[in-house]
Amino acid sequence: MPVIVTINMYSGRPNPAWELSDADAQTLVELLGKNREPCKLKSPASLGKLGYRGVQIEFVAEPAPFNSLRAFDGVLESSTVDAPNFIDNNSEVEDFLVKTSGLTLSDDEATYIQQEIEKNVRGGVANSTNAFRLMAAPPFNPSKWNNDPNVCRNNNCYNYANDTITNTFAQPGRGSGQNGPYPYSCTGTGKAAKRDGQRPIANPDITPSHGHIIALVIAKTQFVDYHWYRRDKNKMWSHKPGYDPARNTDDSGNLISDPRKCDRGPYDIFCGFYHCLPSETRIR
Repeated sequence: MPVIVTINMYSGRPNPAWELSDADAQTLVELLGKNREPCKLKSPASLGKLGYRGVQIEFVAEPAPFNSLRAFDGVLESSTVDAPNFIDNNSEVEDFLVKTSGLTLSDDEATYIQQEIEKNVRGGVANSTNAFRLMAAPPFNPSKWNNDPNVCRNNNCYNYANDTITNTFAQPGRGSGQNGPYPYSCTGTGKAAKRDGQRPIANPDITPSHGHIIALVIAKTQFVDYHWYRRDKNKMWSHKPGYDPARNTDDSGNLISDPRKCDRGPYDIFCGFYHCLPSETRIR
């Protein structure tokens, strides 16, 4: 049963890769066959950070016992759309695979990767996601949200505003324990978001060292709904309308310099601005 293991860590150089021995391949199948907790977390490697980004596992034989996987920071992520991901407690699978490298990894590479794994294990599942999110405003990067149909379909304007992929079509307040619907209004939606960790601000013309600025609007006239915008690294605004792709233009096709003044279609009520720190915000 041929299994190819690839360390995802380089940008310019080819990544190290090797084929597992029959014994190691069998051990891997047994490890993956454990009763593992399913999750909707995506691998933090999907954020596109530089440096070590986990281990790719490719089963070459047909039929393969498992889908191709990525093991990184406590998450076993399937390459198949709509397939569940699983928790890899203590990065058990990831650590095992790195130790099967033999002479493929140099001493420096092996030491660096082991240090990264140990750091992530200490911080808990998807710990490196939080470290990555300490950056200031995210860039406008629509491919992160639009290229994978599963991500595009299962993440909405609140996910996008928080720059957080949960694949749960996140709702304000749900991450902080609110059950059931809440009023779709500036007050109701705003309070729910505030419980999640969003910080209301009066003046959006700031450049926080961590996190970014988001804006809430409400539709009340033709139907009732809410919508969020996000200010990106370039100081312009973008958004993701529900199931549809992320974009940086308003309903007239113009770039958004101020969500208070852009064409928002039926979202006729502007509610206000919030300071969003994804590392301190709970959304679900």
